[in-house]
Amino acid sequence: MEKKMTKKVWIIIICLFCLFTVGIIFGYKAFKNRDRKIVEKEEKGGTVVLNYATNFSGLTIVNAQKTADSIAIKDVTDGKYFDFSIAVDLEKAKNVEYEIFATKIAKDSTISDDDIRIYLEKENSGTYAQVLAPTKYSPLKKESELGSKKGSMVLTSEKKTKSSVDNYRLRVWLADTSLLETGNYSVTVSVVGKAS
Repeated sequence: MEKKMTKKVWIIIICLFCLFTVGIIFGYKAFKNRDRKIVEKEEKGGTVVLNYATNFSGLTIVNAQKTADSIAIKDVTDGKYFDFSIAVDLEKAKNVEYEIFATKIAKDSTISDDDIRIYLEKENSGTYAQVLAPTKYSPLKKESELGSKKGSMVLTSEKKTKSSVDNYRLRVWLADTSLLETGNYSVTVSVVGKAS
């Protein structure tokens, strides 16, 4: 009985050893034949920073009334626009490309995307000029090349070859063509960038 037990133990040990050896051989071959990749050191090329003076990085309109585009783009009443700046600092990069995007906050929005108007201006020599004409909220179907998220809307993009600060003003209103008489809408503003 003891000899049979010893014989079975040895057979199990030999089988396990064989399996272990085969596993090591296959592992070595897989390791040897894998694609070789060169990892290059990534250096910080530049920075892109979104700056704003309020507690919220976006704009919320509450009980918005229907407004014609021609009137809304000139309305500078407090609370009806969101001022922000994009600071670009080129360090080792030759240029930096950035993209500004808005993201709808669905839980705070009762106005449909088709009935909203989003308008963006950029400051140039002390005055603001149109960058994005009044348009409905058009969510991206997939993430953009620069990294604006799926479901967000790209407002504008810039390529900078030197360090600078760009000032922007965002306005959002209920279109005068809407069947709604009033409603709420909220968006956040973000930026993504890439140095090269």
